[in-house]
Amino acid sequence: MEDTLQPKKPTPTVNVVDKMKKKKKRNRLIWISLGVLLIVIIVVVVVAGGKEKGITVQTEKVSQRTITEIVQATGKIQPETSVKISPEVSGEITELPFKEGAQVKKGQMLVRIKPTTIQAQYEAGVAQLESSKSRVQQNKAQRITAELALKRMKELHGKNLVSDADIEQAQSQFDIAEANYNAAQHDVDATASQLKQFAESLRKTSVPSPMDGVITQLISQLGEKVVGTSQFSGTEMMSVSDLSVMNSMVEVDENDVVNLKLGDTARVSIDAFPNRTFIGTVVEIANSAKLKGVGTQDQSTNFEVKIRLVGFETGELRPGMSCTAKIETQTKSNVMTVPIMAVTRRTTMVMTKDPEAGAAEVGKTKKPSATDEEGQSPLIVFVIDGKKVKAVKVKTGISDNSYVEITEGLKGSEEIVKGNYSAVSKDLEDGKMVKIDNAGFGATKDTKK
Repeated sequence: MEDTLQPKKPTPTVNVVDKMKKKKKRNRLIWISLGVLLIVIIVVVVVAGGKEKGITVQTEKVSQRTITEIVQATGKIQPETSVKISPEVSGEITELPFKEGAQVKKGQMLVRIKPTTIQAQYEAGVAQLESSKSRVQQNKAQRITAELALKRMKELHGKNLVSDADIEQAQSQFDIAEANYNAAQHDVDATASQLKQFAESLRKTSVPSPMDGVITQLISQLGEKVVGTSQFSGTEMMSVSDLSVMNSMVEVDENDVVNLKLGDTARVSIDAFPNRTFIGTVVEIANSAKLKGVGTQDQSTNFEVKIRLVGFETGELRPGMSCTAKIETQTKSNVMTVPIMAVTRRTTMVMTKDPEAGAAEVGKTKKPSATDEEGQSPLIVFVIDGKKVKAVKVKTGISDNSYVEITEGLKGSEEIVKGNYSAVSKDLEDGKMVKIDNAGFGATKDTKK
């Protein structure tokens, strides 16, 4: 009864049904199109990814050149002769006529120390010497008197006018007088020697220059009290240096010092003269090492090398200037060379085969190359072979800052990869595709491809 009372829903018309069917069909077409497009994109990516892209590298032809092996070291400029001036007597500085940097001559007075105490000691010594000399004269007179008395006693004893006891007494008095005279004479000598010491100390209150040179360091000031070298090490007042002979004192690593020899030529760069290069000669090589950072990760073992400089004006170079020396150890002419950056020491990629698959290549596997005499991976260079590179083992000789000598492995006509660093050191492998781009690297036309 209730159902008959409710209104009936209207039935959809034919037009509405057709519209819904068309909408569903259109949506299905859109999804099919998107699916096809996605498949196309995936195929393109896979195809593009399967095509190997070459690594961009820079190259250079193997060349013949003259090469000089260089050992580089840093250090300081120091004079050949430098004397530290310390007083021999203690006291107050009363005169200091020169300033730091002043030219001085040998024998010129550099420092005068207040001589009051030493002067008093000297004057007391003079008075004591005069007193000793007076005692000598007094004892001499007593000796003469005793000698005359002994002589008279001997004459009287010959006439039996005096006894033996009188003779003995006279002899004893003469001996005493002579001993006193000799003692007084020794006192004079001792006093004279002491006075000589006082005079020497008085002379040492004036400190002369030991040589012609320049005051390169002035430590003490006027009015300062200093301690003489007779007490401990004494006070260092200043330094006088001969700036006409200058050396570059550098520290060479223990691995490089064995390549040095006396007479090697060095080119020295001094920080204070950025646009000049000074020429020098190795004149000394230390036999004992200098150890630094013992027991730490920064421990080093170096040997000091002295390089005598030429071609500078006296006073132009100053002690303590920082310098870098490039010591030429040996030179070879017309040898086969490649850039240092083209040579690397690392494992290489080699082709491996599955024995069960016959000649089918499985792929490239990283396998360490045979080691050299030192137990390390051999040195290799990458030679351009068409659009690929070939890893070639080489042996090297001497090198300079840019090029290294090749003694074995290359013929001399190859084009080798010299950069970039990442490619040579880790990215390149034997048989790897490369793309040569020498633009901007000073390449010639025959090296561009």
